[in-house]
Order: sequence, then C-alpha cells, then structure tokens
Amino acid sequence: MNNFVKLPLILAALTFLTSGLIMFSESATHDKIAEQKKQILLDSLKQLIPDNLHDNDLTLSTIKIFEKELLGHRKEKVIYIGKLNEAPSVYAIPVTARNGYSGDIDIMVGIKTNGEITNIKILEQHETPGLGDLIEAKKGNWIQQFANQSLHKTVEKQWKVKRDGGKFDQITGATISPRAVVLAIKQALLYHQLHFLPLKEEKS
Repeated sequence: MNNFVKLPLILAALTFLTSGLIMFSESATHDKIAEQKKQILLDSLKQLIPDNLHDNDLTLSTIKIFEKELLGHRKEKVIYIGKLNEAPSVYAIPVTARNGYSGDIDIMVGIKTNGEITNIKILEQHETPGLGDLIEAKKGNWIQQFANQSLHKTVEKQWKVKRDGGKFDQITGATISPRAVVLAIKQALLYHQLHFLPLKEEKS
C-alpha cells in the first residue's frame, strides 16, 4: 500500500480514536458533574431536613411548583419532601422575596408536618455587603431566630420586623432585607398550612 493510500487511513483512524476519547471523557465528566451537583444539593437540604428527620432519598421525593402569587416564584421550583417510614416529616419549600433592597432573595424554608420551621436557607441574594447580606447564616446569626417558629407560636400579624410592630429583630442599618425575608418566610408557612397541614389532619 503506497503512502497516498496510507495517509488518509491513518488520519481517519486517529480522528475516530480522538472522537471516541472525547465522547468518553465528556460522558465521564457529565456524570461526575451531575454527582457533584447532587451532593451540593443534599448538603444544602441537610440543613433543612436533618438526617434524623428522614430516611428517604430527598432527590426522589419532590413536587414541582410554580406559585407566583403566594411564593413569589418567577420560574418553576421544586419542593423537597423528607419522609420517615414513607410518611412526610419535613417539607423544604422554596420562596422568593421580590422586595429585597437589591432585588430578589431566593429562600428555602424547612417546615415540619406540625408547621414548625426546622431551618432557613438563603439560596441567592444580592444585598449590600456588611448590611443586608447579614440575612445569610454564614454572615451572621440573624436567621437563627426563626428555628422552631410557626404560625401557632407566632400569629400571622406578628410576622414582621419589630420596627413594623412585629416580633422579629431587624438588622441595624438594614431593615428592607430582613423585612422582605420575614414576609417570605410567613408566605412559605401559609403555603404549608394551606397545602400540607390538611393532609396530616386527614390521616390522624
């Protein structure tokens, strides 16, 4: 076989081999990225749905939701459901505060079937560094005041910052961000009360 015939065959073989390696690499990378994203999600959900409150795979127990009015959603979101012995124990409900100082504040609220909050996770915010961003747990302890709260312990009209006549602390120099978060948390509790508490009562 002369060089005129060999060269195209060699180039074709190299191209085929390179394409195969690229496809294999992309497939392996895609799987790895998907697994990393799942782990990040699970780590985040663990703050809202602790291990002792569920025995199911949280990524497989979900409800798709798009609630513009009550929860402020601008796109489809996902509710994650923690279960014990196949019975719901905690709902992680996404809510968007549209009235933040610097725009939307995306929040996830963990609420047990009895209506009590487990924890709050600020998913995304663009508030002023050193002021409004103190709503995040990693920046301050302001968000901790909502743990174990509910509409039974704190009636709906008290779900405001103290400056507005409510129960909850604001942040010195930054009232708008806390005000928005408190309202959003209340909305998540109202949604839970409307959609999930009746289910528990029917089973009891």
